[in-house]
Amino acid sequence: MISETQYMPAVLKWIFGVILVAQTVLFTYMAATTGDWWELGIVSVIAVIVLGGLIVWMHMRLDVDERGICMKIRPLIRLQRSFLWEDVMSISQMKRGMNFGGWGIRYAGDGWGYIFDGKDVLKLELRNGKTRYITTNNSEQILQIFHQKKRMPDT
Repeated sequence: MISETQYMPAVLKWIFGVILVAQTVLFTYMAATTGDWWELGIVSVIAVIVLGGLIVWMHMRLDVDERGICMKIRPLIRLQRSFLWEDVMSISQMKRGMNFGGWGIRYAGDGWGYIFDGKDVLKLELRNGKTRYITTNNSEQILQIFHQKKRMPDT
């Protein structure tokens, strides 16, 4: 069994920090000039919690076993997807690039991508015609398990 946890890249945390500082300065200026501390405070706190939660604490848990691949994205987005080996037609390995337009949950033109800080991307072509992209740091081991499962006769 392979288990790994991937987080959002560190660069996003830095970007969030810069946005947080800018928002704090803007909040302080607006509150001092308008006197609307209460309304601006609520908006700022909500923005910090939502953006902070999405960027800083969001992570993807990837578990691969004899049944297939199970992916869980937590904490704010409670997304869980399972890809059973019998539903996966093929898996190909891609090198990580900026071809997904960023990190997080992305639509890549022909399917959804779950892009975190893994060094490789696995392209899963499913039996129902859909395509999914998942980042991983264990692409060779996952491909090996997949090929072993596809060689075994169905029981």
